[in-house]
Amino acid sequence: MLETGKISTRQFTLMLFSLLLSTIMFDLPRIFIEQTKQDVWQVMLITLVADALLALVYSFLGLRYPQQTTIQYSETILGPWLGKIIGLLFILFFGLITLTILKVVSQFINTIILTDTPELLINFILLLISFYAVNSGLEVVARLSEVIAPLMLISLMTILIFSLNRVELGNLRPVFQHNVRELVSSSLLPISWYGICNVMGIFMAYHNKPKESLKAKLIAISSVTLLTILTLMSLITIFGTSYSSQQIYPVFRLAQIIKVGDFFERIETLVIIFQIAGAFVSLVILYYSCALGLAQIFKIQRYQTVTPYLGIFLLILSAFVYRNITEINQLWETTFLFLTLFIEVFPIVMLLIVSLIRHGITKTSRKEQR
Repeated sequence: MLETGKISTRQFTLMLFSLLLSTIMFDLPRIFIEQTKQDVWQVMLITLVADALLALVYSFLGLRYPQQTTIQYSETILGPWLGKIIGLLFILFFGLITLTILKVVSQFINTIILTDTPELLINFILLLISFYAVNSGLEVVARLSEVIAPLMLISLMTILIFSLNRVELGNLRPVFQHNVRELVSSSLLPISWYGICNVMGIFMAYHNKPKESLKAKLIAISSVTLLTILTLMSLITIFGTSYSSQQIYPVFRLAQIIKVGDFFERIETLVIIFQIAGAFVSLVILYYSCALGLAQIFKIQRYQTVTPYLGIFLLILSAFVYRNITEINQLWETTFLFLTLFIEVFPIVMLLIVSLIRHGITKTSRKEQR
């Protein structure tokens, strides 16, 4: 194994929690509300069920091929050549999400804080710090999540609690406007974003209690789903569906209206800090997954050998893709939506079917696991 570090169930949970919550806190609430308005909570529940089913598959395969990542047991199941192709699909997905988060964060910083700073410079700084964290090893990445995740939670809960005095429950009507087909169709976008948690297939190999990996995943996605629903309901009850769906950074806008007496205001500063910190954790987790996966595919003894070249590649790409946040949204609602759904669902389901056919229903032997 290229990584000797181990993570606990708590660390595993907080890594997935940080990864998912940080992406939700930027522009996604606006898109979710725009699609299904007051029924958005139903879409999130469908998303939770769909991702939980995928988690069952990852858990089954992870226990079936212990101490192997998704990249490694793809070759065990499908053979070296087809297995490498499937592994590269997963890495393509990790790389695409890494690049997207990098651009979202840099544009957020460029819009809200450093308005005159070249975006490429912001990308360089983010990647440079991420490079240092990734090279430090998995245990450092896990401890980083342990620090940042509670701060993100406190920040979001502060916003939700202190905005309660502006809630208008009448904005929650009408409900049940969409039929089941429409709700399922609208759930494809959040399902594609929840799919970033397929890093479970990478980190399960380094979990000190692999049998608890499913528990960690379910706790993470359930808690993020609850927080997302609360956030969406707050936005709708305070701003209404029309105004909420027009805001680029709705959670940040929500924080701007909070004022308690003459002593508690400007809470958006806190939100900025923890949004960026959470996104940084996501960058590190995905950057690490890309680097480790590439090293495993090409049989490189140290994944740290890959990290500088991968960082340079991402920096170059960041200069040419996604001109603005609007373009990111348009691509993710169309082309990338179906691309990511395909990568999230097809390879892992194929691996499950072929594994059952080739190795039977019972657990593989130790010889096969090697």
